[in-house]
Amino acid sequence: CGRLGARATLLALGLAAFAALAIARSTRGLVRPSREAPRAPLATVDVALLSALAAALVLRLWAGFDKTVFLYDTLSYHLHTPATWLAERRLTIVPAVFGDPSPAYAPSNLELWFAFLMAPLHSDYLAGSGQIAFAALGVLAVVAAVREGGGSRTAALGAGLAFFWIPEIWQQARTAMSDLGMAALLLATLPFLDRLRKRPNDGDLLTAAAALGLAIGTKYVAALMAMPFAVAMVAVLVKQRRARPRVLAAAAAVVMATGGFWYARNAWLTGNPFYPVASFGLPGLYDRAAMRAWIYHLPTTDLRALAAIWIAAGKGFCLAVATALLCSRGALEKWLLAGLTALFWFAVPYQESRFLFAAFGVAAVVIGLGIARATTVPGRYAVVITLGAALLEGAGGELPPVPERFWATLAAVVGLAADLLWDRVPARARRSTAVAAIVLATAAGAAALTRGLRDYRARDPGYGIGTGIDDTWAWFRANVQGTRVAYTGTNLAFPLTGRELANHVSYVNVAGKPGDRLHDFGRRTAPPGRAATPEPAPYRDGAGFDTWLRNLRAAGAEVLFVAALDEIVARNVAADGDRFPVERAWADAHPELFRLRYESPDARVYGIAP
Repeated sequence: CGRLGARATLLALGLAAFAALAIARSTRGLVRPSREAPRAPLATVDVALLSALAAALVLRLWAGFDKTVFLYDTLSYHLHTPATWLAERRLTIVPAVFGDPSPAYAPSNLELWFAFLMAPLHSDYLAGSGQIAFAALGVLAVVAAVREGGGSRTAALGAGLAFFWIPEIWQQARTAMSDLGMAALLLATLPFLDRLRKRPNDGDLLTAAAALGLAIGTKYVAALMAMPFAVAMVAVLVKQRRARPRVLAAAAAVVMATGGFWYARNAWLTGNPFYPVASFGLPGLYDRAAMRAWIYHLPTTDLRALAAIWIAAGKGFCLAVATALLCSRGALEKWLLAGLTALFWFAVPYQESRFLFAAFGVAAVVIGLGIARATTVPGRYAVVITLGAALLEGAGGELPPVPERFWATLAAVVGLAADLLWDRVPARARRSTAVAAIVLATAAGAAALTRGLRDYRARDPGYGIGTGIDDTWAWFRANVQGTRVAYTGTNLAFPLTGRELANHVSYVNVAGKPGDRLHDFGRRTAPPGRAATPEPAPYRDGAGFDTWLRNLRAAGAEVLFVAALDEIVARNVAADGDRFPVERAWADAHPELFRLRYESPDARVYGIAP
């Protein structure tokens, strides 16, 4: 509705809460009483595993607050997109010109979450570690799936910790990316699938559909990786004879409301829900063949590369997965694991290991259930031993050792000791001791967050990717504040937003009208002889100084940032001998309009005359 502001968001959340409460009250009588046996008290090893998980999540969160090296995608669109939305107070298609153009149209549920975290503090302090919530959700989904499948609490917690220990998941948990969020939401369907198999319930079906919809709303590849989960849901409904049109329509509506709306928007604007990828005869700028010929595609015949991706998740983890697969019964999780791996390798054009996170989570569930479903006693012990080996390998972390994992392991030891000593605490003092511990922990956490935010506002966050542009970002943050910035030559625009997100940063067209987006340029006839590439730049076709200057004026730009092109981007975008786009030559040729304020081999900054 074009109303992305504090009041409109508060109103929307209030209406959603009211609707949720109304539905809960109206369906209260439809919920059948639980017949589950009372839960057994926590075992000592359970306390140790919970302590390790809690400490690991807190330590990852704190590490995210203090990081100085950032992933490319984090700075290019995961943070830049929500910052632009907040500046413009509405959801817009944010151009991605120099490199892969698809993020401009990709589903953006995670970016909405990051915007929610950025808005109250006018900072990426919280959003920069926004995936930690999904790390917790992913672990919880693994634990719940094992428990719903009949596994013990200890096996479930061990499987959840083994999943979190996987090196790439551990590293991405503290970032503003979307891969772990996608995986966590896909994994969140598993407990409800198990519940549907045991006792069919429309509420469980719609909850699983909501998780599935939220997942496909995170990125394009999620629509593909969600297929095994969707097929499993339909198969369960068919088996339970509950695949009624009304039920399926309700589930489809939930999927559309929670994530499918991004695809509907694309179809409305461009005629293709997966734009700019041409698929099923729909319009686009490149097809799967071009993507599979690009540098990020791995030959599907090279199965050693696939094996290397799995082994990178941990030798102990892979051994535990293989042991559980060989020694236990149960088909659903095994078929899901096989389907996700096959789709990743044969259907996803760019087989980057982060797209396999959901498969890692399903594999963790297979391990946790393998103990309960082992067909022989030796097989059960084999799964237990290999799970223990995976946890010990994870606790050691990479080489050199990761200090956080040491502290998380120490937390497990402390939790174990505390549980052993708890029975010695007088019964009357236990409640007050627990309350005091909770109050102290909450106060310490609030104090740490407050101090961290104060320090963050006072210092340069140190955005860096390890190249010369890092120094330019530091200069820019110290010298440009509260202005409208036009950038070109790079997709790494977020570091230009400045303190408190005070700068409104945008790409300004050198061809076409000020508000033209990729699909507007894509409708034009491409220059003859252009080779197919998954990183086209029709934005740049027919570039002209007068058009650019007119668009700068329309955007109200006061500062121009020009970056040298990345080597890969320079294959598709014209550049001079120093790899700068044409905007640098135009600015240098008109010093009366563009005053040079900063220069380096990697970037130029100009002040724009009014």
